[in-house]
Amino acid sequence: MSTMPSRPVLRTAALVIGLGLLVAWASLELRIHTRLDTIHNMSNILHGRPMQFGSDTSTIHPFYNRVLFPIVLLTITHGVGVLSEGQWYILLRLASCIFGLGAFAFACQRALRPSPGRLQLAVVLMAMSTIGAFAFPWEDPTDVIDLAAQALAVAAALDGRFALCLLIAVVFAANRESAAYAGITWFVLAPPRPLLKRGTEAFVICAASYGLAIALRLAISKTGASNWIALPHNIASLIQAVRSFAIVGWFGLLVGMTLFLAACVDLGTELARRFVLLALLFAVPGLLFGWVEDVRVFLPCAVMMCFAAAAGKEA
Repeated sequence: MSTMPSRPVLRTAALVIGLGLLVAWASLELRIHTRLDTIHNMSNILHGRPMQFGSDTSTIHPFYNRVLFPIVLLTITHGVGVLSEGQWYILLRLASCIFGLGAFAFACQRALRPSPGRLQLAVVLMAMSTIGAFAFPWEDPTDVIDLAAQALAVAAALDGRFALCLLIAVVFAANRESAAYAGITWFVLAPPRPLLKRGTEAFVICAASYGLAIALRLAISKTGASNWIALPHNIASLIQAVRSFAIVGWFGLLVGMTLFLAACVDLGTELARRFVLLALLFAVPGLLFGWVEDVRVFLPCAVMMCFAAAAGKEA
């Protein structure tokens, strides 16, 4: 019996690698002038030093739990050598883009079993949404790794694998605090069980993941241990964007992403509606704790909308 991958698998792999290359190119090219800041911040995060953003620095920054990418970068740079830190950064950024889209494609195929065409549509939408989140001038390599975390949590929740979902949430808390969303994903998507049990399991996942994120922040930087409350700033920014008719900018980008993802979603299935509900739920902490000008805070919402597109009825 042949052990060669089937043609649909090979096509999906080619799509993921190709789109990963395009996403990485967009990310690296759009932020080429701030890349040195980003690379310096990898070391700054691990050592609790002030974050560098051009001429500005900040120690009041809830990024000090985001150690996964910096640890891998510095380990390879000093342990393997051969290439410079900047070159390793580029290779790891490329690998993480492919990993993020690959995890999304894997989760879609395993959990939803869509047709090849619908799977390809969902992966393309995911890549477009990821590129759309690159409006912020400074790169944050946690974004596409968090994409993978959200996607793998969906697969674990739909399979009813609580321990795996908890493990994903805890491991990826070292990448981004939004890994705790896995608890919300579990509550909405897990197979039928008593409401109290479902709620308790969801709470355990959220608390363990976010607790680890806070513990990492406290261990690295006392001043960066807590999130800021951004809602007043975000309301003012949204009002100003509407008044100034800022179509070309973060506001137009956010509206555009919302419209094209919503247009690709068929609400005719219960699972698609659940994914849309998750997108709406994830938008709440994004508005409370993230800057709306940095569209990538809504990337977990886009992940769920892309799952919703994959979960729609076949034509």
